[in-house]
Amino acid sequence: MSLKEDIAKHKASLPLRYTREWLQKRFREFYTRAEPELPPRFTAREWGMFGWGGRLMQRHLAFQSEGELQARLAREAPMHVYHSVAYYTHPSAGRMDEKHWQAADLIFDLDADHLPEMELLKRGETTFGALMEIIREQAVQLVEDFLLGDLGLDAGDLQLVFSGGRGYHVHVRTPAVLELPSGARRELADYLTGLDADRERLLVDAGHTRKYGDKRYSTGELRLPATDAPGWQGRVARFTSAWLEEAQALPADERLARLESLQRIKTGAAKNVKLDGTPQEVFDALPRHMQIALRDAALSACAVYADEPVTGDLHRLIRLPGTLHGGTGLLARSVTLDELRDFDPYRQAIALGDAPVKVRCVAGHPVAMGDVASLKPDEVAELPAAQGAYFMARGFATLEIEA
Repeated sequence: MSLKEDIAKHKASLPLRYTREWLQKRFREFYTRAEPELPPRFTAREWGMFGWGGRLMQRHLAFQSEGELQARLAREAPMHVYHSVAYYTHPSAGRMDEKHWQAADLIFDLDADHLPEMELLKRGETTFGALMEIIREQAVQLVEDFLLGDLGLDAGDLQLVFSGGRGYHVHVRTPAVLELPSGARRELADYLTGLDADRERLLVDAGHTRKYGDKRYSTGELRLPATDAPGWQGRVARFTSAWLEEAQALPADERLARLESLQRIKTGAAKNVKLDGTPQEVFDALPRHMQIALRDAALSACAVYADEPVTGDLHRLIRLPGTLHGGTGLLARSVTLDELRDFDPYRQAIALGDAPVKVRCVAGHPVAMGDVASLKPDEVAELPAAQGAYFMARGFATLEIEA
């Protein structure tokens, strides 16, 4: 490499170096005053931290006091801070078989990257902010419908956390789940998706048999379950009832199009369908293929896509609430269920203040921080520190170096 090329490479690296230094300084200022939310029995957990500059995670850490942890955070100002979901006899042991596993919290990790709608984002048909809204709604559904509803858990046994990044973590600490094996935890994650549901049993088989000669045949008549039925039956009934009521509220010339919007329903197939009556009456009179299409639409709409490997991993490390996410600069923070209903992470999880900072967008396409701020390629903008940190931490911008 020539001297000229070496100088050019050095100059090109300066914005990245200064950006990392700026972020690290902001993190250090935060951790001098931070009060992280320690999990129960924190001295029995393994801890891990990511430093700056591409260093590997430091694992197998243990802390005997809150002050010891806070001192470490203030000294190192790490990019990421994690603790194990498990409780160990010897959490700082260097090998997993030496730690002596005792139990583990049950964790559900909801990440926007795991949504089916990610395909729409890749095609430019939606925004990441829209996906964040969907994953927030899924977190509410997970807690209300599945954990408090189907499983009958107590709200006091749950901790709801915005991850600081692309979604939410739900920690379950009721004693009944702490010693569940990995397979049982994975089954719970599968249950949320409805993929393993016995579809034939989700609707009520109201058919009867008729005899033709020496043989009997089932009429195969299907009925909609009661909306207060337990589990996935009730979920399918509530979705279907609401869907049909919305269709009934449409102008007459739009009702058929609504029915034909269902997957695998052919154009013209709904021309003789009547939508008068209660949702139960309408559904029960629908052709079988439309009933099946509505059932499948309910399964898709009501599914919650938790990261199954995270739920099933008895040794997983999870982000510590009250610490910063090094990939966004946002705060991982606990929220109540009521807060979660309208939580806006881009406004309610900022922690680096509003002192102005000038950044340059280095992304090859427009980028946004929800509906709070946005940048266009090569745009130079002065933003509050929390917003500038978001774009820089995500790699969308660099610190603008004044000449």
